[in-house]
Parts: sequence; C-alpha cells; structure tokens
Amino acid sequence: MNDSLKHHGKSNSNFTYDVRKRLMSIHFDSNNFLKKTIGCFHQQQQKKNSENNEGDEQICDPRLIWPVVANERCGSWYAYPHATALSAHFKSTDGHTNIHNFSLKRLNLPFLHTVSIASNNNGAVLIVDSSKYKKQPDSFSATLPIWCAVMNGLISYYQHSTKVGDDDYHGGQETLNATINLWKGREVYFDSQHAGELYTPSFISQERHDHMKSIISERIQSALSANVILDPTSFLQAAPLKPMRCFWIGHESDKNSQELYCCVNELVSEIIQAQASYSCIVCINCSDSKRGKTDSDYVSGAGDDEESWAMGLTASLFWENLNDLIFKIKSEEEMQQAIKRIVAKAKGQNEEWFREREYQPSNCPSHLEMKPCFTSYFDKIGESSLYIGSRRAGRPPECWEYFDAIVNVTTMEYDEISNANGHLPEGKLYLQLPVKEGKRDRVELENWMAVAMLFVGINLVKNKRILIHCAQGMDRSVAVAISSLCIYFNFHGQGINLHEWCYEKLSYQSFGDYMLEEGINIQELPTSHNRDEEVNFPFYLKSQMPLSFVVLCKGKEGRDLFLRYIKYISRDLRCDVDKPEGKFDRFDEFFATKETLRMALIKIQQYRPKACPTRSTMQKLNRFFMSGVYEK
Repeated sequence: MNDSLKHHGKSNSNFTYDVRKRLMSIHFDSNNFLKKTIGCFHQQQQKKNSENNEGDEQICDPRLIWPVVANERCGSWYAYPHATALSAHFKSTDGHTNIHNFSLKRLNLPFLHTVSIASNNNGAVLIVDSSKYKKQPDSFSATLPIWCAVMNGLISYYQHSTKVGDDDYHGGQETLNATINLWKGREVYFDSQHAGELYTPSFISQERHDHMKSIISERIQSALSANVILDPTSFLQAAPLKPMRCFWIGHESDKNSQELYCCVNELVSEIIQAQASYSCIVCINCSDSKRGKTDSDYVSGAGDDEESWAMGLTASLFWENLNDLIFKIKSEEEMQQAIKRIVAKAKGQNEEWFREREYQPSNCPSHLEMKPCFTSYFDKIGESSLYIGSRRAGRPPECWEYFDAIVNVTTMEYDEISNANGHLPEGKLYLQLPVKEGKRDRVELENWMAVAMLFVGINLVKNKRILIHCAQGMDRSVAVAISSLCIYFNFHGQGINLHEWCYEKLSYQSFGDYMLEEGINIQELPTSHNRDEEVNFPFYLKSQMPLSFVVLCKGKEGRDLFLRYIKYISRDLRCDVDKPEGKFDRFDEFFATKETLRMALIKIQQYRPKACPTRSTMQKLNRFFMSGVYEK
C-alpha cells in the first residue's frame, strides 16, 4: 500500500474522479479493514461456538460461516476477494429522509433466499461503501431495515393466509394489521415477540425512526396490492425461519486493530444472543468517513458512481490485475493507460468483459473456476415464448439452437448476421433496433418501438421463441419486453398468457388491410428488399418484415398508427367497442400507465432479477404509451 494513504493532508472536500486514488482507497479499505473485520467476525463466531460446546475447539458449526454479499454496485469493488454469494441491490435513494420507500422494482428475492438457505437461517454479511461521510449510507441505515420489516410482514401475511384459509387471504387493512401481530402463540415461522418490529442504527433520530415505523404497514399493503409475490408457496419455502434484523459495523480510522477486535467481539456476542430469535444481517460500511474529510489522498466511497471514473474497468478486472494496478503504477496517467490496456484485452478475449465473474475463492485454481454456460446468458419470461438476455445470448451459431427470432436492441451486430451475403438458418428471423446505450440514446428507442412490437407480436402468434437482447440484458431489452407484456399479454394474475385476439387477428395481412382503411397508399412505400433500398433500411433485411411497414411504424406517427391498429383488432375485447365504425381515439384508453408498466417490470424481474431499466428508459416507455399526457 502506498504511504500516501498513511498520512493526513489537507481536506479533500471536492468529489474526485482521480482513478488511481480511488483504486488505492478501495484496496486499502478492503485489505486493511474489510478483510480483518470479516476474519475477526468469523473467528469470534467460532470461538463463541466452541465455548458453547464446552471448549471443544474441534467443533466447527458451518452455520456460523455466513455468506458475504456485495451491495451493488459499489460494494462489489470491496467485496470481490471476500464474497461468497450473489449480490444484492439496496439503493440509498429509497431510504432518504421523507421517502423511506420499499422498492417494488428491487425486491432482492435472491438475497432473501441467501439469508434463508445459504446460512441456515442465521444470517448474512452485506458489504457497501458510503461517499457522503456518513457512518452508514442510507441504503443500510434506512432502506435495508425497511426492507426487512416489510419482508417480515409479507412472510407473516402469506404464512397466515395458508393456515387460516383463502377466505382471509385478501382481508384488507384490518386483516393485514392483525396478521403482523398474529404470531403470538402460533406455530409459524417467526418468533411472536419480534415480528413486525423495525430496527435502525443508534445514530438514526427517534423522530425519523418513528416515521419509518409508521409507514411499514402501508408499504406492506402496497406490495400486496401490486401482487409482487407471484408464487406465495415458493416464497415461503425460500423465506427465513426467523424475522430478519440488521446489525452495523462502520470503518473508523481512530480505532486500532485491538479496538476493532473488541468492537467486533461485542457485536458477535450480541448477534449470537439474537440468533435464537432473528436471522441477522451484518452491514459493513467499508469507507472511513473520518479519513475522507481529512486525507487528500483518500477517497471516501471510492467505488461509487463507477461510470464516471472506472473507464470500463470492473471489480473483477481490478482484482485480477491488482499487482499491476496498485503496486507498480506511480502516477494517474500511468493508471489510465494501464486500465485502457486491461479493458481492451478483456474485450478482445470476451465480448462480455463487463460481466462480473462468478465469485471464486482467491486461491481457486484456474482450471477449477466455474465458466458460464450459454443458457446463463438469458432468462425465459414465465410461460411466454419471450426471452431476455445479454448480447452474448444472440451470438451465432449457438443462438439458433435456442431461438427462432432475435431482436437486437444495440448498435452492434455479429459479422455472421450483418454480412449482406450471409444467410440465416431456415426459418430463423433477425431484427436490429439501432438504439444506443443509456443516456446516449435520446429518442431512438421510442422511434423504433412500434417496429419492434409488430415484429414481436407477429412471431408470438406463430409460437416462435423470441430473444430480446441488449448489451447486458438489463435496460433496453427489458423495455421492449415490458412493452410486449403490456400490449399482448394478460400478466396480472399468476401466469403470463397471450391474449386470444392475437391469435385470431394479428398478422402482417391484417396490418396491411388496416392501412387501407386508414387511407394509406402502401404502393407508394418501399416493399421489396432490393439493393437500392438497402442504403436507407440496412437493418431489417433478415426480419422478413415488409419495408413499407417499417416506414409506417417508425417515429411518433408510426407509434400512433400502430397503437390504433392494435386497438382496432382487439376492439371486441376492449371498452371502446361501442365507438362508431371502428374509429378509436388513442387518448381514450392507454395500453399502459405508469402503474401497469411498473407491474410488467415486476413480473419480468421475477424471472430475470437483473432486469433494471434506468429512469430515463422508463420515461421513454411512459411517452410511448401515454403520448396524450406528454404531448397535448
């Protein structure tokens, strides 16, 4: 470790983007604080366990070696060498004062399963950092305690409903309040004395604690109303046997190793006592809030906001190249050049270089490391024939073994597909939507969405297996899948079922017929795939989608035309059937509202937990479906 992190300099109040300082700070905190803390924590657990077994030091209870989980995304930078389980995603914004939200988009069900199964219901260790000079970030001090209380309430509710019968399953607020306190004297999962309680760190004010506690019942009711738990039985089977409760460890530079040992020892003693009644979650903030205020060479919350400084470097690439990046480089310029070389090499070796490696022990031989299989690159969405995946899922020739049609929502194409002289296997279809990633895209996702929807709809009714992919299968592809659910599926119950009218009336022929009713002269539009038209429409030559329909569906006018067409062919099943002569006003009824878009996302996340479209992407979906609100 560079000596520059061992002295105190002038205050560094500005938010720094110095890559070298950030990586050195991450390494320092991970190696000098987190490693010691986790080691001390496990050591004290084993010591207490041997004391409870009459001093027999040979007894090792595996339940005390808890899974170590990174809270995305900054936590992975610190936790990578120590992590033993998949990551979680608790956002600080959900826990900000006067917000105190239970996110229906980020249910963290895999983490719930980790707490329950991987640790035999005793608990887990969760890792994060904080850039706000706080003892704990809001993600740990507020978001996580609220999540625990709400999840405890949901488990209680479903447990009660399975015991007292379906008649009480949707008993309203009164029944909900009763079930939160119904564990007393009942043989259910949770200890009756502690169910429904909210635990926050000591530095949280009583006023804020009381406000958070007052909204727990409302947050539980919102989750129940949104039907976020698709399969209550499976949910209960994967749930902890005891209520979840948080404990906190912070990084403070004024504590030496002995003081840290004593602090952790006291916490372990408290946790071991609590294990009789709780599944414990130990929250470790790796950043030193005090050092961050005084040491100009130290960056508090160094792993935060990686898009602004990491230059494509990921946590796994950092730790795999630790020796070169930390111990050999002496300047910021050298660091940036080294990162460029590392990222370029990773891209050349693996197109999914950004995909974090599965957590492996630091001493795991390379020939024993787990390699991702092809099916790990995508997820099937319920009973539908829709799949969401990363770019790797769409790579030929493997992709054609699993899919009949592919929607590529990126600006990149594989040579085997983009080659004008190449041919797809018989019966296979391919559509590219040239949409840039994230905020770099302004309007293209909206402009091409109707094109995608027509293509997806036509192939759904033909029972084709459809892959929708972007770079990581988290944002753009999820937006297309959300739109598909809102237009073509009934997904508000337990399943995902295609509407009957799709089978009966959705086709290229019916779309062309509707264009004639609209007075559109299709003959004046391009209709064939000749070389002259390839200049303007290079992306759709292998979709078997008439170029005239691509022209008609693109942009705002194309969106309106497409949505009118869908309303027209589904009129027998919609409320606007009484409109004269089949004419419909697109402002009368939206195929999706903010609420239904959110519900569709929740449904998708049940099958693809990493689906996490950005706020900007969700706003584009709002505009696509509710254009009357945004454009009047």
